[in-house]
Amino acid sequence: MKILFVSDTYYPHINGVYYFVCRVGPLLQDKGHQIKVIAPSDSHNAFIKKIDNLEVHGLPSFPVFLYANIRIPVLLGMKRRIRKIINDFKPDIIHIQDHFLISKAVVELNRDFKLPILATNHFMPENITVLVKSVFLKQKLENFLWKGFSKVFNQVDIVTTPTVTGVNIIRPHIRPEIKTIALSSGVDLQRFHPSDDIEAVKRKYGIPDKPALLYAGRLDPEKRIEEIFEAVKLAGEKMDLCCIIVGKGTQSEELKNLTVTMGIEDKVIFTGFVPDEELPVFYNITRCFIIASNAELLSLVTLQAMASGMPVIAANAAALTELVDGNGYLYEVGNIPALVQSIEYIISDENLYQQMRNRSLELIQKHDIQYVVNAFEQLYEASIQNKKMAHPSNQV
Repeated sequence: MKILFVSDTYYPHINGVYYFVCRVGPLLQDKGHQIKVIAPSDSHNAFIKKIDNLEVHGLPSFPVFLYANIRIPVLLGMKRRIRKIINDFKPDIIHIQDHFLISKAVVELNRDFKLPILATNHFMPENITVLVKSVFLKQKLENFLWKGFSKVFNQVDIVTTPTVTGVNIIRPHIRPEIKTIALSSGVDLQRFHPSDDIEAVKRKYGIPDKPALLYAGRLDPEKRIEEIFEAVKLAGEKMDLCCIIVGKGTQSEELKNLTVTMGIEDKVIFTGFVPDEELPVFYNITRCFIIASNAELLSLVTLQAMASGMPVIAANAAALTELVDGNGYLYEVGNIPALVQSIEYIISDENLYQQMRNRSLELIQKHDIQYVVNAFEQLYEASIQNKKMAHPSNQV
């Protein structure tokens, strides 16, 4: 098969969409399929380059203010470039990752091509509206975003989203006849057994020999990392521990300053961006993983923690409720005492810790990336056959 992935965000903007494409795409190539990606370029110039062994066609773009790695495509000439890519590649199926400008243009152009389109939703309005304080304005913006979502996703053949929670969220915005499937973004279960020298990584980042909590991911407002810091402060008054924050984002400096204000700068270690080859080490030298976000459609970092056999403490919100089942604790957003208690249990009770480790390793099996790739392959084949039956004379 020839498969064309389309995304309005891509490397160097590191997010769930990028990780999905850069992991699933190469594995599909390994199975003999041809893959190309359309995404914004990293400048005002177009490019064709290999990223993660995938041929990426970058469309001219410009940066979003305050978010330099997020780029918006230049509209002038965009459809012409996309049409040429489709004409030259002649894909059997298109797989869009969102409903924004590039994906919207692809769907509009497909009225001529009549190719099967599968859409995967990674979108939650809360990730965009988190900084809007007015309830009225937040609702207006969310309605606008959902309207744009519906306009694009109601023109595709199949919709997937990583969790049942995600299906329930988007189902009211999609026509009933469009099939909507919960299908995990997957995780490589073989990757999270570190081969690097653990002690060397600990020395590099100054990780002490004490029980450590871990958060990995973007340092942005919707991740609610300040709740983790409140719990670290209180738990740290009862036991000797530290908290490792892996990642970068718009709040990096603000969060560092917050630890000073709270008097916990000696208990929190910011590593900044960590190379992929070192990341598994952090999941294996820490006691439990904590995520306080209330707007997750899946959470790749939580899957990675589970693949490493980590207990998980997560906010009782969105799709995180599907990932914690005997392998950790859910706490109500804002309930810091409950969060602190969960930390104390996992650090102090070795038997409980081991039980939760084993449960994480059991639960993660259904998120195996190889299963995910096979499932998408089957969806592609079914979509192509259905489209051929509907349009037997269709030619790109």
